Amino acid sequence: MAVQLSAFGELEGIEGVFIADSNDLRCSALKLKDDRLCLFSPVTGLGEKALESLAGIGEVAFLLAPNHYHNKALRAYAEAFPDAELCASDKAAPRLRKVTGLDIASLKNLRALLPPGVDFIEPVGLKTGEVWLRMRKHKETSWLVVDAFCGPKIQARRKEAAKPEILKPFPTYGTGDKAAYAAWVCQQIREDEPKRIIPCHGAVLRAQDLPAKLESLVQEVFGGS
Repeated sequence: MAVQLSAFGELEGIEGVFIADSNDLRCSALKLKDDRLCLFSPVTGLGEKALESLAGIGEVAFLLAPNHYHNKALRAYAEAFPDAELCASDKAAPRLRKVTGLDIASLKNLRALLPPGVDFIEPVGLKTGEVWLRMRKHKETSWLVVDAFCGPKIQARRKEAAKPEILKPFPTYGTGDKAAYAAWVCQQIREDEPKRIIPCHGAVLRAQDLPAKLESLVQEVFGGS
């Protein structure tokens, strides 16, 4: 039996973003323009604590499958939130439809409701259709990612870390054109200078020198430019 998600709690320093953890997996909830919610990366373990906390935050209007690998829990969430629109990138949607048998919408309706300072990033060179959320709040940029970066194992007393990691399967199963991805992501890091990353796997990453650490890691794993 899967470990259940914790209750959703607001992420310190980013108003309107709520996270819930289950072991080293994370689901994030984003408050939209109309005060409804989008759940980013619905992961296994949806249970009473998560459901009760969401009921106190807002109505779940969108379920964002952020790549075609994160699909095991989609049906459970679709049943729990039957009025929510299940959506994904155009690249991820065909496989998600085939694997789950569920209706998968494009990102169009969700994009129109993203709050100020929040937008999508669709990485170059990946084969999973992965999509990230970029959040610019209080002159600081944060990324909400899936498999591209991760944090170390979550510790009970410390859920933030400063050293980024890359999931071991990601270079093989996540990337299609490694050189194109490495060049793109290094440039994106330089442009955005994200000081915080909220990954689906592991601890939240936060550090003033996080951009340099991210670029160094990409260059080590992929040979960035």
